[in-house]
Amino acid sequence: MRQLERTSTHGFPRLAWCARVTDGSSTIRVEHGPWVETGDTHFVEGAWSGAYGEMDFAGACTFAGSGGVLTPSGLLLATPTHTLDPLYVLRVGSSMLCANSLSLLLTRAGDDIDYNYPYYDADLMSIVFGIGRCQSKMPTRCGNWVSLHYYCNILIAGDLTITVMPKRRTGRFHSYQHYRDVLANEIAQTVSNSMDLERAAKYEPLATLSTGYDSSAGAVLVREAGCREAITFVTGRDELGQSANDSGNHIGDALGLAVTGHDPTAYRTRDDFPEAEFLATGAGGGDVILAAIEERLQGRLLVTGFYGDSAWDRIDNAGGDDMVTSAPASGGMANFRMRVGYLHLPVPSIGYIEHCSIQQISHSPEMRPWALERNGYDRPIPRRIVEEAGIPRDAFGQIKRMAAMPHVYSDPFTTLEPDLESVMSPSSYGDFQRWLEGKELFLGPGDQLRFRSMHAMYRLNVRTARSSRVQAAARSLGVRLPGTPVVPVRFAKRRTPHRWLFHWGMEKLRAQYSRSAGSAP
Repeated sequence: MRQLERTSTHGFPRLAWCARVTDGSSTIRVEHGPWVETGDTHFVEGAWSGAYGEMDFAGACTFAGSGGVLTPSGLLLATPTHTLDPLYVLRVGSSMLCANSLSLLLTRAGDDIDYNYPYYDADLMSIVFGIGRCQSKMPTRCGNWVSLHYYCNILIAGDLTITVMPKRRTGRFHSYQHYRDVLANEIAQTVSNSMDLERAAKYEPLATLSTGYDSSAGAVLVREAGCREAITFVTGRDELGQSANDSGNHIGDALGLAVTGHDPTAYRTRDDFPEAEFLATGAGGGDVILAAIEERLQGRLLVTGFYGDSAWDRIDNAGGDDMVTSAPASGGMANFRMRVGYLHLPVPSIGYIEHCSIQQISHSPEMRPWALERNGYDRPIPRRIVEEAGIPRDAFGQIKRMAAMPHVYSDPFTTLEPDLESVMSPSSYGDFQRWLEGKELFLGPGDQLRFRSMHAMYRLNVRTARSSRVQAAARSLGVRLPGTPVVPVRFAKRRTPHRWLFHWGMEKLRAQYSRSAGSAP
């Protein structure tokens, strides 16, 4: 019978963990941060829609976190029920390592990223194409491969074979009320779990608010589960990049929530490289705005509206049943979240795997009273949730704004990138520029020619796939064109200094792990 050897390692981020399964050994070693819940047969950081004492987080329809449990068949590991935080798996000799942090995994394996490989951010952003089409592995400095696992359970047997198992699903939604009831029930159970008296670390719910649809709907639902506090970023940017009021304070007041407002650009006054841990996820760094509110997040279950674009928009919807999304929004907070010590529950991710049925509800006759005469930004489901809570129609969801400050655009089709000097803190920008000295964008003329040829082919592939004439010709021939380019997405973006932001962030993060956790055992 296998057993867990659990070690709370000094200096680990509060919610980080790394498990080592060794072929032929009866002991599975788990190193973890101080807030990871552990027992004789389990370790977990997170909350889920089920009884805490039963430890069935792997079987929950909603799981905000990650963890593992011993079973007769091996170690069963569980990812979150969203695709923002993958689990990372790496085989080294006779051992299989798995962690919820890439930096931690590589440190404990005595390995590192390959600083000559410029596609890490593209590989990690490819999850927007869905769990069946995303990049499933990435190279390391030592010639190994890190496997990426999203929205699944992973069984590691004693002989180190891996079996990927599907998550439990809510099932298709049949009506608005059915969908709303499931959302409310899953949130209520997860909130109850997060504050269970048996926990060593408890998490009180904290809603996010803005003038948009998604966070407002999430706030309504989590208020019903007992939430009494919210945060809001007071400004945001519209689609033209113009700054405007984005405070959700008026919505919080109407819901009876105590709201605190924050400046999304406050991180730029810091001199401790606040972007590094966000950029080290490969998701663009836009969540760095959260660095200004660390003290508000510790010990919280943060309830957000992320996934709302893909789950709820009626017109410009780029989502899909295979967890296809429009962008890996909020995928950059994992390292920050584990260090600070909070959980993340994106409400629209609940049941998102049933995307088709959610869209059918949005377009159904019953939702017409909440559908607007617009060419875009129309979301009947969250509008109905919020309006039925007593919020006037003109108080939210009028203009789409964004508070996040991306350093790399997470849309894989966008070739232009943000001006780094205008979005990075001065200390980080200066350090990154010094770090770049002596580094070349290309390994040589051959690499440059090869990349530019593939980049041109990718752009041609995109233009052809989006051409109305090509689509019409394909329909007339009964041919179905692929929804995404056949040229690998890693060739979508231009080779600019932005490609090295991930590497810079990983180097900063790895230094922290190495100093605090010691060398690999």
